[in-house]
Amino acid sequence: MKKRITLALAWLAFIHGVLLLAGFIDQMNSSLPIPTSEVGRFVADYSAIYQNEIILSAFSPVIWLGLWITTGTPKILPWRG
Repeated sequence: MKKRITLALAWLAFIHGVLLLAGFIDQMNSSLPIPTSEVGRFVADYSAIYQNEIILSAFSPVIWLGLWITTGTPKILPWRG
């Protein structure tokens, strides 16, 4: 059971990090202040879930740190576990 929870948290953190990276790249690629691509709109809607920018930015690192403390490995790449 612990292994499944660890794997689910690792995938959640990985996907969250990838979405933030995609949103950042889309924002840097666009000269407009609003996202114009479908990826940018999806990431903007996804980031609207989080009320605070600190929570949005620190979500994945906190999960990786928690996994590192509890299991001994951060599982940044979940498939290499």
